[in-house]
Amino acid sequence: MINSLILLIIIISIVVFITLGFGTWWAHQLAAKLSAPTIQLVKETKNTTKNSEVDQPTLEVPQSPQEIHELGNAFNELLTAQNQRLQREKDFVSNASHELRTPIAAVRGNINLIKRHGDKHPEVIPESLDFIDEESLRMQNLIENLLHLSRADRAKVILQDENLSEITEQIGQHYEPSIPHKMILDIDPNLHISGNSDTLKQIIVALLDNANKYSDDNTPINLSLKDINNKVELSVTDLGMGIPDDQKKLIFQRFYRVDTSHSNEIKGSGLGLSIVAQLVKLNNGTIEVLDNHPRGSIFKIIFDKI
Repeated sequence: MINSLILLIIIISIVVFITLGFGTWWAHQLAAKLSAPTIQLVKETKNTTKNSEVDQPTLEVPQSPQEIHELGNAFNELLTAQNQRLQREKDFVSNASHELRTPIAAVRGNINLIKRHGDKHPEVIPESLDFIDEESLRMQNLIENLLHLSRADRAKVILQDENLSEITEQIGQHYEPSIPHKMILDIDPNLHISGNSDTLKQIIVALLDNANKYSDDNTPINLSLKDINNKVELSVTDLGMGIPDDQKKLIFQRFYRVDTSHSNEIKGSGLGLSIVAQLVKLNNGTIEVLDNHPRGSIFKIIFDKI
């Protein structure tokens, strides 16, 4: 019996060791098979992060297992967002360089003109100086707008209870004497929102500036503030050239200007509305542009009422 028991123990031990060995090998093979999609996804992800300054191709996402498939799709969405951000930054730098290059070239050209012909033809000096002054002012405004936009992108404003009715009324009354338009104020009293006073004033002034630039002098500009469906709606309405439907969303992009012959004659950098859109976002509002009838545009901003 003892010999039989010893033999049985030996046999069981051998079977256990064989089973453990086979089980380990099988588990290793299974783990390798299951982790292969994950390892492949990790390798592709590492390859895309080698150069963050170029557009990254999307990953090849395996169809199974489901978790890896969803993870790969999430990575691709992230890469798409990164590519879009990178492209926006490239466009921003390119457009800023172009906008700055033009006045700099004009200034340098007039300086050279004065150097070459100033002694023999002094009559060119005043005209060239006026042109240099105009272009340098344009360049200064562009740089200031770029700084405003940079600050708006990174800004974290402190929101508090603000009486938007008082702010809007005050700006409307002070702004009208400085423009050739008649200002029509239609402001409901005592409308409060959670916002930042400085940025709210900047928004209203920028929209009034835009309406002033793109509408004829003999047309009115309407500045209104209404309580509609428990929301505060701020709107600036003009009778200007209007904005085509296919460009209504594009006008809030940096350096974008409406593609019409008349708008090309109007000075500006194309940054004003992009700054407005960012400031509206900081104040937890939404902005849209609508058609005014019979012509013109309505810039409408909606805030939560408190």
